[in-house]
Parts: sequence; C-alpha cells; structure tokens
Amino acid sequence: MDGCPLVWIIMGVAGSGKTVVGRLLSERLESDFLEGDRRHPLSNIIKMLSQKSLQDEDRRQWLLEIEDDIRRAITQNREAVITCSALKASYRRQLTSLGQVQLVWLNVPEPELELRLANRLNHYMKLEMLHSQIASFEPISPEENVIAVNGLLMPDEIVNELLEKAMQIFPNMKKPWWQRCAE
Repeated sequence: MDGCPLVWIIMGVAGSGKTVVGRLLSERLESDFLEGDRRHPLSNIIKMLSQKSLQDEDRRQWLLEIEDDIRRAITQNREAVITCSALKASYRRQLTSLGQVQLVWLNVPEPELELRLANRLNHYMKLEMLHSQIASFEPISPEENVIAVNGLLMPDEIVNELLEKAMQIFPNMKKPWWQRCAE
C-alpha cells in the first residue's frame, strides 16, 4: 500500500471497544467515522436480539454495505474509520482487496470481554452472543498485515499505540490530514 491507508477498519468481537476506539481514532485523524453495526439489516438485528448467531449468508448484505462505504471513501479520497467485527479471514480479504484499507485488531481477553458485555446496556449484542463470535473468529495470519493493539488499555492509549505502529509502517501518517493520502 502506497502512502497511507484511506480506510481504517477497527475489528474485533463484541465488547472489544471498536466504537469507542474508532470514534477516537477518527477524531485524531480528522476523518469520517462509520459504525459498522448500523449497516446490519433489521433481520440481522432481530436475529441477534433473539440470541441467534449470524451465519455467512446473514452477513453477506452487511459486508456489501461496508464495502460500499469503503469504495465511497476511496473514490472521494476521504479518510474513514469503520468498525466491523471481520471475524473470518475471507471477510478480511474481501474488505482489504478494495484498496487502501488497513485492518486494526483490538486484542482483548475473553474474561474482559465477558465483563464488558455483562455491563453493557442498550445494545442488541448481549453476553450470550459473545461465545458464538469467538467460535467464528478465525486467527489472523501474518500475511494479513493487521495492526494488533492491546485492547485492555484506555481508549486514548490504544489510539496512541495504534498511531505509533502505523507511523512506523506509513511515514505519511506524520503529515497533516490534507497531505497524508494525496500522494
């Protein structure tokens, strides 16, 4: 990938902190933020509310919506941060094949995820669904070039760690937003 990523996908299972970290990263990058959960069709949300695991077929339309968001950001040359669980390697390949996309994995141990979801209010993804997501999660291979960060840190520390790692890979990240991806 030349220059720097235009689209950052903040990935991880439920409770890993995708939304909080994604919003904070988008503020720091002065970029757009898109919550991937909002791309789920109502049928998926109803299924998850009923504690039923999503299957590949259920996720197909959702991933297509996220792909559209990625294409739009790349076409408009606008940086964006998007949250997406990206549980399977095939999903990750599908998303990164679109161009200047960088995956970021929030690595959080299962006991912490359970604690976070047990205390989470006003979200359709409940603790009972966590184990199905963990079972569906396919390990990340080195070839995927995912930036892994410690999801146990405070959100601002996570973003600091992420940006520090990103600047080592993408020197253009040190430039102002209007110059980062212009080359």
